[in-house]
Amino acid sequence: MMNKKWSGGKLKVCPRNFRHGSGFKVQRRAKLARWLLLAGVSGAVFRPLIAADQPTALSLFYQQPARKWSAEALPIGNGRLGAMIFGEPLRERVQFNEDSLWTGDENPSGDYGSMGAYQNFGDLLIEMDSADAPAAEAPQISAASGHKAFVEREEVAASFDGQAGTKWCVETKGRPVIWELRLPAGQPRAFKQYSFTSANDVPARDPRAWELSGSVDGRKWQVLDRHENEPNFSRRGETKTYSFANDSAFQIYRLTFLPTPGVSHFQVAEIAFAGLGNASGAPASPPVQRSLDLRQAAQEVAYEDGGVRFRREYLASNPAEVIAVRLTASQPGRHSGVVRLKGAHSEITAAEGNDLFFRGALPNNLRYEARARVLAQGGQVRVENGALRFAGCDSLTLLLAAGTDYQMNYQRKWRGEEPGPRLRQQLEAASAKPWETLKREHVVDFQKLFGRVEVRFGETAAATRALPTDRRLAAYKAGGEDPELEELIFQYGRYLLASCSRINGLPANLQGLWNDSNKPPWSSDYHSNINIQMNYWLAEPANLAECHRPFLDLVMAMLEPSRQATRKSFGDVRGWTARTSHNIFGGHGWQWNLPASAWYARHFYEHFAFGGDRQFLRDTGYPMMKEVCEFWLDHLKALPDGTLVAPKGWSPEHGPREDGVAHDQQIIWDLFSNTLEAADILGVDREFRDQLAAARDKLAGPRIGRWGQLMEWMTDRDDPKDQHRHTSHLFAVYPGRQISVARTPELAKAAEVSLRARGESGDSRRSWTWPWRAALWARFRNAEKAHDMIRGLLTYNTLPNLFADHPPMQMDGNFGITAGICEMLLQSHAGELDLLPALPPQWPDGRFAGLRARGGFEVSAAWNNGRPVSAEILSTLGGPVDLRSPAPPVSIKMTDGGEVKFTQAGGVARFPTEKGRRYRLQFGR
Repeated sequence: MMNKKWSGGKLKVCPRNFRHGSGFKVQRRAKLARWLLLAGVSGAVFRPLIAADQPTALSLFYQQPARKWSAEALPIGNGRLGAMIFGEPLRERVQFNEDSLWTGDENPSGDYGSMGAYQNFGDLLIEMDSADAPAAEAPQISAASGHKAFVEREEVAASFDGQAGTKWCVETKGRPVIWELRLPAGQPRAFKQYSFTSANDVPARDPRAWELSGSVDGRKWQVLDRHENEPNFSRRGETKTYSFANDSAFQIYRLTFLPTPGVSHFQVAEIAFAGLGNASGAPASPPVQRSLDLRQAAQEVAYEDGGVRFRREYLASNPAEVIAVRLTASQPGRHSGVVRLKGAHSEITAAEGNDLFFRGALPNNLRYEARARVLAQGGQVRVENGALRFAGCDSLTLLLAAGTDYQMNYQRKWRGEEPGPRLRQQLEAASAKPWETLKREHVVDFQKLFGRVEVRFGETAAATRALPTDRRLAAYKAGGEDPELEELIFQYGRYLLASCSRINGLPANLQGLWNDSNKPPWSSDYHSNINIQMNYWLAEPANLAECHRPFLDLVMAMLEPSRQATRKSFGDVRGWTARTSHNIFGGHGWQWNLPASAWYARHFYEHFAFGGDRQFLRDTGYPMMKEVCEFWLDHLKALPDGTLVAPKGWSPEHGPREDGVAHDQQIIWDLFSNTLEAADILGVDREFRDQLAAARDKLAGPRIGRWGQLMEWMTDRDDPKDQHRHTSHLFAVYPGRQISVARTPELAKAAEVSLRARGESGDSRRSWTWPWRAALWARFRNAEKAHDMIRGLLTYNTLPNLFADHPPMQMDGNFGITAGICEMLLQSHAGELDLLPALPPQWPDGRFAGLRARGGFEVSAAWNNGRPVSAEILSTLGGPVDLRSPAPPVSIKMTDGGEVKFTQAGGVARFPTEKGRRYRLQFGR
């Protein structure tokens, strides 16, 4: 661990707190020395750049177990198999998923209701025997009026879970909402005080009028307190306390909330009675420390019970294809308890030796199975009522495998082999390896992806760095500075993508890989109007190109059913497109989003542009792109002056449907331009290429409106006070490239006017709006505004576990902010490497290593006082470099010490490169 301070243009580095035994190993010393050279501490010799260890481990840590799945539990995943860990010492829940457990099918009707949804697989439960007293019976909470939660997971129990971040929300339907508390039998209490905590949004839904009553038997009720016309809470998360006179002990208490006129819903975050705990029926939980180490992709839970120190480790291994949990203790023979395996679809769990398993089939006949194995060292394991009881064990290893018979193959009707035999083989292979081997292979495998990129944005105050992550986030939301938290959110996006999108798996959906509901919001599906695309914006620049492939593979697998659905709706046209929502079987739902396939095609070209794989472009990317171009050549509408427009378009999710919407026009221009370049690179389809070029030149282009804005529609109707969450008409700035500060300055200025008008409040505060706007501001070279977007996401739409919150939780914000930060550090869309184009003043000194640029370049850099000190460029393809940076290089050298001549032209340094060579740049002070 290192402590760095900038002083007089030099970097001082001193040891702080080593966690690897006796100081640095030789390899770590070498890494440090190489980083020091890059940072400008010594310019005499150039050596390979590998960034040093971060001053603090890239980890999230907490001092209490998770209660709320979406806001507090922590994720692990191997791409296909994932889990959310709660970290409860005595009653652990490992909620797990497998990426192909979906209802639905090819859905030829296009009905959103029959498209299907991503499903929860189940729970692995670890119940430890405790040295403490057994649990007391818990109070029971219910909605006595029969109101159901408006959104799943916002049920009545959330009002009594001790977590202000959760809420109970119901649609009143004009009836009183009754909240009821039943105390354990024979334990009546005389309460004299209660409190409400306001929910996270919509103040109009706060309690305004209610009555509190008590009963001994549930038949006769006594009114204890009454309030009318109460004002809304002054802020979200505020607690108000109410006192009343009462000397009678009641078994049952009721709060009857009257509907607020003109308000359809009622909600509250917490309801509490003075002196009464929450609804957990577990024994008093020992103090716990839980953490997620991003580098190792592993979690740890540690606690002390009965004088014994217990430790649990969790990982999702890609090499072993299992989720693995390791339980150890400071004394032998201290592990006793029960392991249960519970399915999410009312399955019956059976035992087989030291295995628990369940299997089933969804309504679409998708077969699935989960199997858990308990391996004990010392003690004994036996079957007990469909569970496995362990007693007197020194340590245990739990292995969990799960899968379905899904196969990403339309010709095979999306089905493969029954999963059972495969799962047993996986468990057998994993069982044969010691824990240390399983973990080592897992870490090595994960580091091949995650370890490619390092960032350093500055040093956080030690007191802030020492805070648990939830308290650290709260301090940041209160206005604190924490550059290392901003580093963490950048790397968290990379961690999440590497954990939920691996080769031979399915792409990240709205909730990544993690979902605990069988009726999740928006079916936890693939949304083609921004969300799945944003999930993958980071893949290429953040050096996770392999993680991009599941998205590309699913698009290719869906081609035939997508063609059929397109022809069914649009007649005899070539090519295909998609609806706004789709599943893993080529089935589409909700409404048509005609530019969807064109936006998808951009990802194929980006995969080539960064990596330069001509075979991929020739065999996969170009044919797919050409086919989508054919759809638009058949679908475009010619205006009387010959201008081509997309008919009946929409600017998601905003405004009317009409011809020539800017969103559609920009995406089609991008598609045609990328396909033209691909045809030229491959030297194919000259006649088609010329036809496409002629059509592109006739497309209605971006236009500037009456108040200087970039027009969202062909009619100049943009409202300068409209703060809509979408910035669909700015696609041409990012992720597109039609508009840029350097090439189209007037249009760029108009686009910036539009972006400013959208604002940063109200509807604009969404998980995915902040990242898109961060990237847009970066493209405008406005570093301070780009940084404001990072702060906005962390302040308004980030949960304690650092998941992005739409609300509800969805992953695009996590993935998107990483991509936005990449744009702040390095851009390459305009045909040049633009180094540090939007470096904010909040990061005066820092570095990055391993980011990728189009043209096959891998780039690293260090800066001091906002100016570049040194950089390194690895050329994987051998193409020339046009480098733009805040300061001109004063020298460029190759790995063998040879010098490179370069020219300056318009602030751009130009020099040739050779394939496989590294170029080290020094900059003037």
